[in-house]
Amino acid sequence: MDLFLASESPRRRELLGRIVKAFRQESAAVCEVTATDGITPLQAAQLNAAMKAQAVAQQHPESLVIGADTIVVMDGKLYGKPSDLAEAFRFLQSFSGRTHSVITAVALRCSCKALEDDFYAESQVKFHACSAEDINRYLSLVPVLDKAGAYGIQEYGEILVESFSGELENIIGLPIRLLRRHLEQTGYNGLL
Repeated sequence: MDLFLASESPRRRELLGRIVKAFRQESAAVCEVTATDGITPLQAAQLNAAMKAQAVAQQHPESLVIGADTIVVMDGKLYGKPSDLAEAFRFLQSFSGRTHSVITAVALRCSCKALEDDFYAESQVKFHACSAEDINRYLSLVPVLDKAGAYGIQEYGEILVESFSGELENIIGLPIRLLRRHLEQTGYNGLL
């Protein structure tokens, strides 16, 4: 059975490549929902992951498809991808000295088997008390406009991050240990 990743993310591609032998990547053209649509941030992430997986599964009904959506949440507020560097600065400043959640919702779909498997992982990230200089230094080193919460822990994360709990790969964008277990349960035989 072919495996598809319904994402163009290079981070997710690299992470998935750690646990499966071969897969194809295909972007899912969906209109993502947000928590402002009257649902919780987790529900929004789960719905987005499912829509991505379903969109690609419809194009490849004999294949197993993985959809994912990563969100950053603190005090019930969703921090998506920043619209510009000023917003990115505000995001990082609000995380300074505090702990936030990183949640990745994952959806597995296979149309021919009527397979629908939805799950998520949550990690906690604590930031150092960051100065404006720390934040500006980070923003000068890392392109953040494509990253939920305006940072990537794997790229100069030590400037911002004091500690974390949970799966590091979840924070990067795909909880591969949990995903492996779910792929095994589907009977997928292309795991490394």
